[in-house]
Amino acid sequence: MYRSIVCAVGLGSKEKAEHLVHMASQLLDADGTLHVAHTVERFPSLVRQGPDEWAVSVIGEAEEKLSLLCRELSTPALVHVRTGRAADTILAIAAETKADLIIVAAHATDIFDRVFGSTVDHIVHHAKCSVHIDRILTAPKS
Repeated sequence: MYRSIVCAVGLGSKEKAEHLVHMASQLLDADGTLHVAHTVERFPSLVRQGPDEWAVSVIGEAEEKLSLLCRELSTPALVHVRTGRAADTILAIAAETKADLIIVAAHATDIFDRVFGSTVDHIVHHAKCSVHIDRILTAPKS
C-alpha cells in the first residue's frame, strides 16, 4: 500500500479515468492521499509567460470534470490540473507531493511517440518513486 499516489488521468475516456482512479484508491493506505493529475499540453509556439484565457478556461473545465469523477466514485482526492509538457508536469506533481507511486495508462504507440518520445517512457525513466503502468484494454469497435 502507498501513502501518496499521483494518478495521471486523461479526459478522453471516462471509463479509463474511472478505472485509473478506482485502481489508485485500492492501492492507497487508509490514511494516504490520492492526487489526480491532468496536464493541458500546449504547442511550443503557443506557450506564453502564464496561462491565457483559453488555458484558464480549459483548466477550470478539467478541474470540474475530475472533481466530479472523484465524487461519483466516492474517492477523496486532491485534483491538480496544469499546463505544460505532460511527463514533466506529472513528475513535478509527484515530487511536490512526495508521491511513492505514480499511476499512468499506456496506449498503443504511434508515430508521435517514435518522433517525440512517449510520456510514459519519460516518467518511467525519470521518476524518483515507483511507477505503475496500466494497460487498459478497450473494447474493439464494431
